[in-house]
This record gives sequence, C-alpha cells and structure tokens, in this order.
Amino acid sequence: MTIIASWNINSIRIRINLIERFIKEVRPDVILFQEIKCTNEDFPDFYTALDYKAVINGQKGKFGVAVLLRKELDFNQVKVDRKILLKESRINFIYIKKLDLNILNVYTPNGNPIDNKEKFNFKMLWLSELKEISKNYVDNIKNLLIAGDFNVLENENDVKNFDNWEKDALGCYQARKKFREILSCGLTNIVRIFKKPGEIFSYWDYQRACWERNDGLLIDHFLISPKFLKFVKSINFESKYRGMQKPSDHIPIWISLNI
Repeated sequence: MTIIASWNINSIRIRINLIERFIKEVRPDVILFQEIKCTNEDFPDFYTALDYKAVINGQKGKFGVAVLLRKELDFNQVKVDRKILLKESRINFIYIKKLDLNILNVYTPNGNPIDNKEKFNFKMLWLSELKEISKNYVDNIKNLLIAGDFNVLENENDVKNFDNWEKDALGCYQARKKFREILSCGLTNIVRIFKKPGEIFSYWDYQRACWERNDGLLIDHFLISPKFLKFVKSINFESKYRGMQKPSDHIPIWISLNI
C-alpha cells in the first residue's frame, strides 16, 4: 500500500505541529506541499527525525512548493524546460523508481482579479503548459500523477454559490475549460470516482466564518494517468484539520494505492 498526500499548507513554518500530527496519523509515503512561503534555506528541518527527505522549491514570502518522501524511496528530479512553469516557485517534478511514477506537485496561479489581464493570462498560459506535459506523458504511456492546489472549480457544485464565482478566476468558463482540457489528455480526477460534486470541499476562507458555515470550495485535486488508475483504492479528506488551532485554509488530502 502506498499513500500520497497533498496539502496547501499556507506557510509551513507555522504549521509544523499540524504536519507532525498528520504524519503520525496517516504515515504517508509522499507528501506534496504548496504555498510553503519560505526559501529553501528557511525550510524547517522537522522531517529528518520523522524519517523523511525533502525536495524544496522555495521562494521568499510567497508561493513555494516542497515534497517530503520516505527516506527509503529513491527518486530523480524531472527536468522542466517550460519557462512559464518556472517563472515562479510553483512546481516540483519527481520520478519515484519503485512505483514507476512521475509526480508533479502544482500550485496553480490564482489569476485574480480577472480583469487584471497580466495575472489572468499568466494563469491560462500556466495551465496550457500543464496540458502539454499531461499530453506528452499520456501519449508516451508514462505514468503520471499531477496533484496539488489547482485554483479551479471544475464543477459548478464544487462551491455552494457558484453564481458568485462565474466572474472569478477560479470559477470562470475559461479556467474550467482549460482544466477539462488537461483531463481530456487522458487523466482522471480521482475525487470524481468516490465523491459527488458538492459532497466535499478542500478549502474554506478565513473570512466570513466560512468554516463554521461550511462555505467551502473544492480546488485541490489528484489527476492520474490511465495505467495507474487501477491501483487507486481511496481518496481521503482530513477536514478536521481546518478546525484545529492555527489551521491552513486548505486541508490535507491523500490517496491510497494498491501498489
């Protein structure tokens, strides 16, 4: 059994206690973090004592992603030559030999406000590059998992009041269409196998008592290539972490694979 988790941690240095609790409870083999909000040098070394190693792509004060892997897992970093994806610290790309699986950890640009053409166009170009990678890997029969914070509402029911999001960069037609173009390359959104749209959320804003009213969004996903779909056993949403002290506005999500 292999467990792979994803968590937009929204500043890793102030969530260490929550991460340690999650690791002890779930014992994931791989954890993908987004929005670590620190440089590589400032990334806290809590993971060594827990028998993990790290791949970090940090940035001062904002963005930043990281992957923790069990020490016994051999991996290679996968080279990315697409300038848009490298403009900000938003991806890790690794290949795990034991699993024969390429894992792309993503923190998609938010794109708001939508009338800011520079920000919105950057998001669209970023997603287009993600589509090209997806197509290349699926067409060449390479195993691929893309996971993280996509900042896209794929389905209208992935938020309670979709009318409020149609002119937002997370819910607008263009962003949702681009996300589905990525799926059309041959990837499956794992949550759709186990949960109906509107049944579960992954993010609750800190404002307007969104957590208390369960006014959330589903914007964190696991997309998997055809050959690996048969190994998927479950997807799990650890909603309780949103109600803990000093939480991230996202919760940890994890999948279990029969491999």
